Amino acid sequence: MPDGTEGLGVDFKGNPVVDPTKNVLDLVDSAMRRQDDLRAAEGLRQDDLRQMEYRHVREIASLRAEYQAELRMAETARIDAIRAVDVGAVNRAAEVSATQASTLAAQVATSAETLRTQVAAAASAAQTALAAALEPIIKDIADLRRVQYEQVGQKAQIVEHRGSNTAAYALAGVVIAAFALIVTVYFATR
Repeated sequence: MPDGTEGLGVDFKGNPVVDPTKNVLDLVDSAMRRQDDLRAAEGLRQDDLRQMEYRHVREIASLRAEYQAELRMAETARIDAIRAVDVGAVNRAAEVSATQASTLAAQVATSAETLRTQVAAAASAAQTALAAALEPIIKDIADLRRVQYEQVGQKAQIVEHRGSNTAAYALAGVVIAAFALIVTVYFATR
């Protein structure tokens, strides 16, 4: 139906319309170039990303190794400090123990010497008191024996048989009396 008035098309503003075929082909060509560029860039980027990832992993491993080394050194220093404190405490405890032991040894020696002196003084006093208490008894026993021998000698002339029995009884009585006196004096001094 061409009526002869055909011409170039215009848009609603009156501008000439470009053939859509040419426009579409230009856009498709541009899009294809862009996709080719993106694919090329993607291929380069993959290699670069792998390289960067490899470097990143190595850097992280290196940082971890350094950090672990620092942690080991810090832990070693901490343990050494604890050991130093423990050694100091043990040394101080040993010093205190040695001081206490020497003080106790001196006190024991002093106490033993004091006790030894007191025991010796008490023994000496007891011996002196016992000797003083026994001296009159021994003297009396000696006097009794002397008197007894004199009496026995006199009576032996008169009655020999009677005299010996009496002397034995008298001697036994004197010995019992002396023993009782010794025991009494001994318990009185304690």
